[in-house]
Amino acid sequence: MSAEGTFSGGIDLKIDLQARGVRIPDGLRSRVGGAGPADGITIFLDGVPASVPSGAWYACRSPYEIRHSGESWELLLDGVGVCGLDVAGEPEYYREATPDSIPYYKVALRHGRDGIGSTVVQGCAHGDDSCRFCAIAVSAGSGETVPRKSPEDLARVAAAARLEGYSHLVLTTGTTPGEDRGIEPLLRCAAAVKGAADMKMHVQFEPPGDLEYIDRVAEVADSVAINIESFDREVLTVMAPGKAATGLSRYRQAWERSVEALGEGHVTSFIIIGLGESEESVLEGCRLLTSMGVYPFLLPLRPLAGTPLEAWSPPGAEEMKGMYEKAAAIVAGSGLHASTCDSGCVYCGACTAFTDITG
Repeated sequence: MSAEGTFSGGIDLKIDLQARGVRIPDGLRSRVGGAGPADGITIFLDGVPASVPSGAWYACRSPYEIRHSGESWELLLDGVGVCGLDVAGEPEYYREATPDSIPYYKVALRHGRDGIGSTVVQGCAHGDDSCRFCAIAVSAGSGETVPRKSPEDLARVAAAARLEGYSHLVLTTGTTPGEDRGIEPLLRCAAAVKGAADMKMHVQFEPPGDLEYIDRVAEVADSVAINIESFDREVLTVMAPGKAATGLSRYRQAWERSVEALGEGHVTSFIIIGLGESEESVLEGCRLLTSMGVYPFLLPLRPLAGTPLEAWSPPGAEEMKGMYEKAAAIVAGSGLHASTCDSGCVYCGACTAFTDITG
């Protein structure tokens, strides 16, 4: 990594770590599987949260390493100390269990600085057309979670996490059959949590057949994500066939309805970098989203074990810096800011450096 980065040293370091991963000592645990970035560890660089790959094949070869340094932790590059850092510890609520003896960590995991997240339905109706980068099925088969979270259990976990200072909850789901596309179970869980814990709520879903479902989500959610993943049509057809079949028009309708219900800056869409997309497709996607008041959430591909992309590499640091810089200019011109959103992935920002750049 060049000493002269496009951004501040801390942001450059975060980008490089997410591109190359980090080796960790025995005793530090990586998350396995999941709907989003996994096989990683959460660290804090000068207080800034960063989710960094630590379980993938490329992370095992990384020049970066985390070691104990007295009572704290140190980051090394090729054996030379780079900086001190903090490693996110396991929450106290992980030690608790539901009345049915389900450990709380199998219901909702900690994310970033002060968030928890849960995949309500651990499966996907798209079947063979499921997203090639998603590891929902991996975590479902690992025993690290339960196939379907009950509203009552999520409410219990959220209440316990809130007592520890966790302030927001991310609820996502594998797509289900029917026009709600998984929104109904999300609504039941969100309502139960709202009744048990004073937490901000972020809900992720695919465009429903009936847009009135979005109005119902807005009654319990503070922010939402409707993630298209790529604006390169050819790439989306290969990497997320189910989403490609849904079509951009339906996504646009869902984004517009969500902004209408929740306000500009409280709706986001993931754009994954590293799937083979053209640069222009990313920038055109950013222009489209920001024109509607939707925050484009750029993040690097995290190839996950057990998925068709497990042998892939994430995009390099220089590629990500260039993409971040161009996309950030579009966001800045739109007047959107990451700080507008008070819950969910944009608020957290651990899995990308984009929110650190756009402010």
